[in-house]
Amino acid sequence: MAIPVPSQMIIAALFAITFRANLALSIALVWISNPLTMGPIFYFNYEIGSLLLGQEATAKLHFELSWHWLTEVLGELWQPLYLGSTVVGLVLGVTGYFSIHFLWRRHVLKLWQSRCRNALHKRKADK
Repeated sequence: MAIPVPSQMIIAALFAITFRANLALSIALVWISNPLTMGPIFYFNYEIGSLLLGQEATAKLHFELSWHWLTEVLGELWQPLYLGSTVVGLVLGVTGYFSIHFLWRRHVLKLWQSRCRNALHKRKADK
């Protein structure tokens, strides 16, 4: 989710088409990690990665979207950042998948029950 990759929308669209996922939703969800939310998302992922690696997280980490930050600071932080990003992405992906699966099944079940009730009422009315 939060690993910095240029052209995220194109990559999301290609994966959505390849895996027959919802194209519009895939492109829209890319915008969760926009320039305003990128810093907090990266910091959270960095904290998770540091925790998993048993490292102490830098207390005053300052994120900025610049070439200097990417080449100098990211070089020191890439392991906990990418591990945290991968773990958070996997957890959110699996949670989202099963949540949507559950909600969709519930929706279909309600439609089916409604259909059965309508068919039953129609049979009673026809008698």
